[in-house]
Amino acid sequence: MIAYKPIYLDNRDVRKQAATALSKKIITQEEFDRIYTAYPYSLYTPNFFIRAGLFLLTVVAALCCLGLFVLASAGSDRSLGTMFIFFGVMAYGALELFVHVRGICRAGIDDALLLTGGVMIVTGANILSSHIGPFLQSGMILVLAFWGFLRYADRLMGVVSFAAFLCLTIYRLGENPTGRALLPFVVMAVSVALYYLFTRLSVLPRLRFYRSGMVLLRAAALLSFYAAGNYYVVREVNALISQGSGPVALGFLWWTLTGLVPILYIARGVQKKDVVFLWTGLGLAAAAVFTFRNYYHILPAELAMIICGSFLVAGAWSLIHYLREPKFGFTSADLDDPAVLEGLPVEGLIFAESFRSAAGPVDKGVHFGGGTSGGGGAGGGY
Repeated sequence: MIAYKPIYLDNRDVRKQAATALSKKIITQEEFDRIYTAYPYSLYTPNFFIRAGLFLLTVVAALCCLGLFVLASAGSDRSLGTMFIFFGVMAYGALELFVHVRGICRAGIDDALLLTGGVMIVTGANILSSHIGPFLQSGMILVLAFWGFLRYADRLMGVVSFAAFLCLTIYRLGENPTGRALLPFVVMAVSVALYYLFTRLSVLPRLRFYRSGMVLLRAAALLSFYAAGNYYVVREVNALISQGSGPVALGFLWWTLTGLVPILYIARGVQKKDVVFLWTGLGLAAAAVFTFRNYYHILPAELAMIICGSFLVAGAWSLIHYLREPKFGFTSADLDDPAVLEGLPVEGLIFAESFRSAAGPVDKGVHFGGGTSGGGGAGGGY
């Protein structure tokens, strides 16, 4: 299913682990060179800045090419929509060509072609038919984004497909009053189910190439669970659906979830040493404060920001100094990977190379021979 050769993706991970091991002085430069030779990687993956530049260049080139054809077309809605869909399909074809012929992987060009291809197809479908509702649009986006995630392991497409699936659920439930009343609870239940699904799938060996995308999907599921119970979101969505404003039912429950869920996320992250829970909980703690601040003004905004910022700076400084020495599984040191060699084939190669380099010259014992004067193995000179 995935467009790239699995051997190259595995070799890339091995090389990353070897580079981390070299930086920690676990292996020598000679062993590192041997690992690079033993695990070749021929895909083109530039750094972030080159990737961003190639992304912008590809988008500009695609838009210029599309603009030329639009100017030369007849200008009717049918021809314009067909042209958008045609260019979307061509973008996917060019993406396959670049991947298989040029060997690019997360190089910016593939990101741009994948994104522009999906946008052009959805835009063309909307131009051809003005009767496509939000439900069908969400379905189209879900199919295109999910295919992009499966085919190219693109993390952005994974998050987009997750959001499109939630939109499908929301639009379907919003069609009747009972569904609108149960909408927050259904979204929270779907988020919990998808979180456990992503967690289970991320540990499967055959899905190892999607693990970084699964991390983002887990975080997205945690965010959607909180958003479904946040008082501000529930109130605004209810006002949008019912075309009115005012207090929402079960307000105490939504306020409780608004303040309690970030605390539970942080506690779970500390307990399980799970950075997804920890970072999500820390971010949502700020969201809970802003939600409360939106409805209840205790202090002026400037003074509240100064006080909160002072507490955050003092707390961060204290934790950095307190965790210089690891405590309870946490540390402020910059660790690239605490289990640098775990579960990867580089481990056996490193140990093999270590033993090879540590082995000295072999003593073959005493061997008689040589000499030029028949002296029983003695040399001919003194």
